Amino acid sequence: MIRILLSVIFLVSFHAAAAVPSNKTTVIYFGQAKAEEFDSKIKPLFDDKAGCKNCELVNYTPYTKEGELDTAALQERIDSLPSSTSFVFFDFNLKSNEQTKPLIEAINKRADLGLVVVGSAGVPKENEASGPLSKTMLGQVRGALIIGELGERDRLIPTGFYGPEMLTALRPPKDMIGQGHSPLIFAANLADKWSKRSPQEWSEHFRTKKMKTRKIWLDLGDLF
Repeated sequence: MIRILLSVIFLVSFHAAAAVPSNKTTVIYFGQAKAEEFDSKIKPLFDDKAGCKNCELVNYTPYTKEGELDTAALQERIDSLPSSTSFVFFDFNLKSNEQTKPLIEAINKRADLGLVVVGSAGVPKENEASGPLSKTMLGQVRGALIIGELGERDRLIPTGFYGPEMLTALRPPKDMIGQGHSPLIFAANLADKWSKRSPQEWSEHFRTKKMKTRKIWLDLGDLF
């Protein structure tokens, strides 16, 4: 009888411990930068701006044999996100077309289940003209937190995608102007504060902030 009781206590304790959520914040990264650039520039910048020992930026970008972003494999990566994922960060944006439609649908399926999607407003490819966010991949993701970047005189970069789908545009540190790192800095700040709210609460928090402000662009101090 005592053995049975001890076994029950052990099992209950084990399952209780297993049910305790991890305090680690795991941000899944998708970008156009090569793997070596992620390791040497992007991850160090994230770590510096997050200032969080329990925050981790994981590069989940699929690459071609040439080391470039494999856009055809992105949908599979979205469908196989690690269970530890806190939120995802797209460090680029694409114009929507027939090729990106399945990817947009895959992201929206995860977003509808509560996944928070953060992304860069982005810029078009060299041979493409700028256009509204509503006609881009991230602009068609429901509830996506899209971040733009401000250049000199606090104006949007003229070549970037634009539109009301953008949560805000941030002015990066002076030594980073024009490098497109503002969305990454936003993601780092969100990771640092992530444990303070649930995913749904964060989404509602940002929507409310944007709705109530009279500012053209909310800064990090306004958002966090």
